[in-house]
Amino acid sequence: MKKMLFILFVAFLLLACVFNYNNNPAIIIRNAGVKAAADTGFIQLRYRLYLLGVLPVAEAYFQEPLLEDYKGTKVYHLRAKAVNLGWVSPFFSGQVDLDSYIDASNFNPLLFRQRGKVRGRNDMNKEVLYDQVKGVMSIGEVRRQILANTQDPLSAVFNLRRMDFAKNKSFEMSLNTNQKNYVLEGEADLKYISAGREKYKATIVKAEIRRRDKNPYHKSNIDMVLLNEKNNMPVLIKVFASGLFLNAKLVEVR
Repeated sequence: MKKMLFILFVAFLLLACVFNYNNNPAIIIRNAGVKAAADTGFIQLRYRLYLLGVLPVAEAYFQEPLLEDYKGTKVYHLRAKAVNLGWVSPFFSGQVDLDSYIDASNFNPLLFRQRGKVRGRNDMNKEVLYDQVKGVMSIGEVRRQILANTQDPLSAVFNLRRMDFAKNKSFEMSLNTNQKNYVLEGEADLKYISAGREKYKATIVKAEIRRRDKNPYHKSNIDMVLLNEKNNMPVLIKVFASGLFLNAKLVEVR
């Protein structure tokens, strides 16, 4: 019995250390090469996703926005993808690619694409067109009413990175890429994070995503750590949804 208790105690300590390592912003900033990126620039942010904060299950990549032309309109092209890690493949194999084209004049999305592949299932492809003037979004032949300045997931992150949280301590955005209108609402708190010899000004964001109709079964809580001096670069994102905790930590700036 004593031996078993000792093993459980050691396992608990190891899990606690791993959890702290994956959720400590100072450690993440130091290991991800954030300071070096300020001098050389970067075009991609790489994140590792951990189930329950300790079990690595996937990686996600966010490309820096590209200024392009879309049907005669200047847009920012946002791109991201996520893919499971190799050790997960025997149990689950999948990948999702996201693209968002947002109007460079008002930062609202015009087009959102999602392409997903899961082994054993049909590919999941979706294209959402937004008419922000008419307040309508279209998915194939289906048209739905949306609220003013409705965002998709990528454009929402883009707009969070543009915010001056010294002036805006609270925010609200409308989200819709499917059927129902959702709201992203949050509060921001400014603080300094010491990472090695460097001190970074950061914003701690606590937010909630819920349906506009206040359905209690469609709600997610999100916490983020953003580096203000790096254009609100997300270094840590924690999501609690459907009874599961998932965190994404920045592991590389390229």
